[in-house]
Parts: sequence; C-alpha cells; structure tokens
Amino acid sequence: TKHQTKPTVTPTRPSVSERTLHVGANETYFTHHVTRGETLYSICRRYNVTQQKIKELNPFLHERGIQANDILRIPLVKKEGPRPTRPVTSENTLHVGVEDTYFKHIVTRGETLYSISRRYNVSQKTIIQLNPFLRERSIQPQDVLHIPLAKNSTTKSAVTATRPETSERTLHVGTDETYITHKVSQGETLYSISRRYNVSVDDLKRLNPETEKGLMAGSVLKIPFQDVSKPDDGKVVSSESVATAPVVMPREPKTTYKIAYLLPFMQNNPNDVTAEKFIEFYMGSLLAINNVKNGDMKFEIYSFDTEKTETKIHEIINKPEMQEMDLIVGPAYTIQTPILADFAKRRRINTVIPFSSKVTQVQDNPYLFQFNPDQDTQNDYVRNLIKNKFNNTQIIFVETNNMRWSDDSMDFYSHLKQHFDRQRIGYTLLKAENFANSLNKNLASDRKNILIFNTDDYNTVQNYLTDLYTISNQFDVGVLGQYSWRNYRGKKPKMYYVAPFAGNKLGTQFYEQEFKKYYKDKLPLINPRFDLLGYDITTYFLSLMTRDGFKFNESTQSLNFNRGVQSNFEFKRTGKNGGFVNQQMYLIEDDAVSR
Repeated sequence: TKHQTKPTVTPTRPSVSERTLHVGANETYFTHHVTRGETLYSICRRYNVTQQKIKELNPFLHERGIQANDILRIPLVKKEGPRPTRPVTSENTLHVGVEDTYFKHIVTRGETLYSISRRYNVSQKTIIQLNPFLRERSIQPQDVLHIPLAKNSTTKSAVTATRPETSERTLHVGTDETYITHKVSQGETLYSISRRYNVSVDDLKRLNPETEKGLMAGSVLKIPFQDVSKPDDGKVVSSESVATAPVVMPREPKTTYKIAYLLPFMQNNPNDVTAEKFIEFYMGSLLAINNVKNGDMKFEIYSFDTEKTETKIHEIINKPEMQEMDLIVGPAYTIQTPILADFAKRRRINTVIPFSSKVTQVQDNPYLFQFNPDQDTQNDYVRNLIKNKFNNTQIIFVETNNMRWSDDSMDFYSHLKQHFDRQRIGYTLLKAENFANSLNKNLASDRKNILIFNTDDYNTVQNYLTDLYTISNQFDVGVLGQYSWRNYRGKKPKMYYVAPFAGNKLGTQFYEQEFKKYYKDKLPLINPRFDLLGYDITTYFLSLMTRDGFKFNESTQSLNFNRGVQSNFEFKRTGKNGGFVNQQMYLIEDDAVSR
C-alpha cells in the first residue's frame, strides 16, 4: 500500500544530459527525458513545479500515465509565483502592512508544510523565507506561520480544480456551474450524449442553447454535473457551509446501507497486473460484509471500475445511484482524489481513501478518512524510533546514483538527514561507488549500524543488501528499508520496515477458512495482504454503521479500532473542519535471509 507526502527538500536538479532549456517568445521550458522508474510526482519534486503545470504543457498525460522514454516539457520556475486567494477563516487572519501583506495561519495537527503551501498556492521555500525558524525544525501543531499575500490579491473565496483534459472532454469546476466540455464526434446525437453522461436532453439544451439549431460534429458541448451540489432536501449547499457544518453525518441508523467501491479493476485492460491487488482488496471487503452479524441490517454493494483517469471518476459520480451512497471506498490513485473528495463534501458522504497518503483535501473536508498516515506522522514515528529503539546506533546514509521516490514509498532519507543536520546529530555518509570497499572502515564494531538509502528502487539497492548480508556475521548491521522490498527474494541483512500494517502474512483461522470457502483460490502471499486490508477497513466502517449510523459530530476527535486482522486504526481529526487521518504505525523486523 502507499505512503508519502514528502518533507521540504531542495529539489535535486537532473544532469544536463537529461534536460534541455528552450526559450521562446511565449514560453520557456525544459525538455525532460523520462527514465524507467520515474513518476510524475518525483519529476515534480525534482523541478519544484506542480503536476498541474506539467500536465498543462503535456496534455497527453490526462489520457495516460507517464512512460519511460516520454519527452516532457517542464515549465521554468519563476522567482515570483502566484499568491493565495484564500478566504479569511477562524484558522487564518489577514494582516496588511506597509511593507508586506500576509496571512497568519495557526498550524493544526496533521498539517504539513506541503499541504499548507498547496492550500495558499505558494511555494514551501517562500513560506520558509517568511518563517526562518522552519530552517531549524519542521512545523508543529500550534505554530503560527506568516503566509505571504500579493498586494494585488483578493481575499474572495475561489474554487479551483485539476482539469483533466482529453481530446473529448475537459472538467470545469466553478462556483456557479460545474460541467464537462465534450467535443461532438460524427454520428453522435443529443440523446446518445445524454445517455453517456446520465443527464437529460433538456439539461443539455439549457446549457447549450445553440443546439436548438442542430448538432454539428466538432462542436463543443457543456455537460452538467448530475445534481452533485444538492442534498436530499433540494437546498443548495456551498463549499463554505459544508466546511463549517457542525454534524459530520447527521443520519439515523437504518436497515439498508449503500456502499460504493471505486477501484481500478482495469476491465478494459486485463493484462494490467496492477489491478490484482485492488481485486484482492474488494474480495476481502465482501467477506467483511458477509460476516456482519445483524439480521436486520442489509447492504447494497456497488462497484465501479475507475481505471486511472480523472474523467472516469467524473463519469462515475454523475451516475444517479452515486447520489444516494452512505459510504464510498476509494479511489486508488492520488490524481483521482480531488474530484471524488469534492463530490463527497457536496453530497455529505463519508469516504474512505485506503491507499494514498497525499490527500490534501482531508485538511478541510470532514467526510474523508485517510488510512495511510501522512508524511508528518511517518516522520514523527521514525524520529522517535531513532531516539528510543536505536538511541545508541550508528546511522549511515547511503547515497546511490538513483535517488528516486515513487508515490508508494516513504522518504525517510531526506527528512532524517535534514533533521540530523538541524540538530547537529552525528551520522556517516557513504557514497555508493565505494560501498563494498568502505564498509569495514565505516561500520562500528561496538554497536548497531542502521543504513538508510536515498532510493526506493529495489534493483538499485539489491547488490548493496547482498554485501551487507555477507558481513552480517561480523557486524551488527541492519537496513531501514521500503516496505515493498519485503516481497523481493535475495540476500538481505536484518531489515526494518515502517508501515500501517502489522506485517503478518496470514489472517486469523476463521478468516482463512472463510476465504477458501468462498474463493477456493490460493491465499495471496504478497505482503501486505490487500484482501486483509479490505476486510479490516470494511469491518470497521460497517461497525460504525450498525452501531450508530455514522452519528458523530465535530466534538469527535478520534476513532479507534483494535480488532483488525492485519491493521488496527487510530484515526485523528486534522482540525476543526477537517477529516480523519490514521496515526497507527508498526515497526516490522525481519531477520537476515539468504534466499
């Protein structure tokens, strides 16, 4: 499963061989040659630009993910970036002075420098410049930050959205109307288009009065949302009123609940191996639903194939049945989260996001539950781990030639190294070029040695792990690694992993019997077990339904679950108007192996 939200790091610039600067009359940009293993997120961090900016220059990314050997246009970062257009709330105050204008923002638990910079649309570097103490330590709850505001900015609330652009349609989100633009193809009619998007022909004509004269191939139509901004009573609910609503889910317990699973089953691409773990997640979820011991409780289960695009999410939330859901589980990919989060907030539907740890919308959306702990929680856990469990340990940072962090990894290296530098804590830095020859000289013989690599790529570290295994009978040596490495075969020294999973590869006897009874398949052996994750998450949220019908309010600050087969949960609210983020993490230790 996935983790992230990287800490503040000065981006590493790629070598000249990887990029070329193009200067023109209208735009200036780099061209970047994508290499194997790179992700859109890692490239954004490298050049210190947003994913949206890269997509604007590379529209094909709205139709598919990046691939090795793609040539991307990367906008040149300007010194002066856009300034925030945030409304003044109880959490931030606008201060206007002769020399500068800024917000005063009080940090709440769960917020990160990254999420705050996204919220106000300013760079992390700019925030640090105005708050110099952040050069010495990371942000903490109750810190008061000065957030710059351009003098020509406005404090009027603005609504922005990631715009998934394809040759057929573009999503537009605004305060008055939210719609897709659809380019009409030869042979299409108003009726066929209305069926495709689950809207009425009258609604299409209302937004497109020119269609009264006929429909022309190549014309562009506005496709309205399917009533996503109206609650059951028909009253329009604005984003602001939802954010301050005192009751998170004011519903009485009932006998039938509707649950939607929005996962990338990839039915149109059966050869996509990434779908397997999401299918297993869904299988475990169905077992949890089947095991609910309440004869009066009924569930209607809906499953939707989200594939990997934003526009697919929009098509799904426009379906009439989605408007009546009691619980949504999904999506899988961070890029799809903003659209579903906005829908959940407008419709007041509790939504569990089981895979991504970069859910910035959870800061001001009380209907979101994020299972994967955010980067700050991960960093706090690892710092305490070093301080307590490894307090008399030599920490060794290993610098490879392939610094890489994908969306499903934890960047311990950057955060810990910065933390050690700020606190003036001693450590050893090894260059990968001389790794094998320098081990005997740099490893301590009188205490434990913990190595941390600057990459999440197992192929890069595999030979180094073999070298460490070879000398593990001479030195007390271990590696704090990525959880995904646990599934790879090969020689490894003592390994330590940090994750929101307990690390067990088998469920309870009852669970394993139920799995074989209904699926008759060989049990999944990949760790973490995604079927167990689906089982635990669904079991917990079903218990909330059957117990009190999701009736908790803003005074509820934490929600705990300690009966998980693979994972327990400790959900904490991010702030007054925020959702919940899981804080539970585990340290998993594997002995040295020679396989």
